[in-house]
Amino acid sequence: MNDEKMRVVPGIEITPARFVLSNLPDADYASYDPLAKYKVGNRVTIDRINYEAVVDNDNRHPVTDTASPSAWLNLGWVNKYRMFNKNIGSTWKIGTFTSYPEVIDLTLRPGKRVNSLGMVGVRATSVRIVMTVPGTAAPVYDKTIVMSRKAGGSYYQYYFGPFKTKDNLAEFDLPPFNNADIRVIVNAPGGIAQVGMMIVGWAKTIGTAVYGTSFGRKKYSTLKDEFDGSITLTKRGRRRSIDYQVILIGDDEITNMQRVLDDVEDIPSLYVGSSDLSYTVIVGIFDDFDTGLPTYDIGQYTLKVRSLS
Repeated sequence: MNDEKMRVVPGIEITPARFVLSNLPDADYASYDPLAKYKVGNRVTIDRINYEAVVDNDNRHPVTDTASPSAWLNLGWVNKYRMFNKNIGSTWKIGTFTSYPEVIDLTLRPGKRVNSLGMVGVRATSVRIVMTVPGTAAPVYDKTIVMSRKAGGSYYQYYFGPFKTKDNLAEFDLPPFNNADIRVIVNAPGGIAQVGMMIVGWAKTIGTAVYGTSFGRKKYSTLKDEFDGSITLTKRGRRRSIDYQVILIGDDEITNMQRVLDDVEDIPSLYVGSSDLSYTVIVGIFDDFDTGLPTYDIGQYTLKVRSLS
């Protein structure tokens, strides 16, 4: 891979106050009704969380009911917030995403300085990022990233060749206004726009990514051999992983790297080895890192990151 600054972006929490506008519905299902009689499989939405009835019940509130066994199953965040939150308690669900026909159009108001935006698990032809600030008519930032295009090189390839696509993006050039609105438009004409996770925040440099970085993917589907030799496949999610190889120059970079990673060790963050190589972009939590003693003022470490999407 190309040598480039290795960056990490801790994500800011996206609350309703920071979610200014969106074409996505606020709720996936009707609100809970204490007078209703619910059947197995019925679903409700309460405070941006979806619940499914696992037994027939009435007057058993999904949040406050303490009877055992539980009458409701917590399904996690509604579609609108799923690109920012996947956790159910301390458990992060894999294989979930925010989706909507043709376009996801939302505006965030971070309320603090940010300079970076990253997305993983994108299914779209393009993503447009527009920043505006009060009192300025023209946008202070307007950039469109092409996520899918026809292969070039020849007439035949253009008209009959496969599409070249990328699933992830990382932009680090957002102007750091503290009062900006950030509009993100994910376009998928004629299809379903999808975002696995989106991170907005302030990028921090933790060295320089170099060749030797490796990639992996673990799937959690299971195969069961039946008595007659047939096989039962149970499909489940999968999780990406990246082992970054990173170099550091000087004591200051080594100390800074340790301090930054200490601050983000339990925070879902955007990790980027090279913004030009989308497969080095991941949203996750690092497992650990190993650093050798510097030689001639140059240190090297391995950072192992597993995805949360």
